[in-house]
Amino acid sequence: MICEIICFFSLIVSFYTLSKREIEIKVIDIKLKKEKEKERKRYVLVQVIAEDPQKVEEKCLDDLVKESVEELYGLVGLALSKPKVVYLDLATKMAIVRTTLEGVKLVASALLKKETGCGTRLRLVPLRAFGTLASARERIPEFNKSFEHS
Repeated sequence: MICEIICFFSLIVSFYTLSKREIEIKVIDIKLKKEKEKERKRYVLVQVIAEDPQKVEEKCLDDLVKESVEELYGLVGLALSKPKVVYLDLATKMAIVRTTLEGVKLVASALLKKETGCGTRLRLVPLRAFGTLASARERIPEFNKSFEHS
């Protein structure tokens, strides 16, 4: 009973002091939705070594890359890396695969695993990852020259 009286008294005193003071309320603008962060992409330059290069097409190679990543890392690895073939040049035997920053190593290791695809025996050798598609395309002649000399 004494505790209840003390609590009641302290409540009355606090209301009295609050009513005497001027209270300033600041409204803070809070964004409830988190803005979607831009996905960081990387472009992997890949050398395509095929027994029959005429059978290799961009769509077929794209399916092959996705299949190899899914086979090695499952659906989680496929969703994490989001691989897509964005460039294929059979004259230089080079392709460029777009992937996420987190998926570069997953895609590179999965590409090394495949030995057949697109109706022919082939090897996909990842050479290097780039930050932009333009820089990857610029470096194709440089890598092509190094393979011609060896």
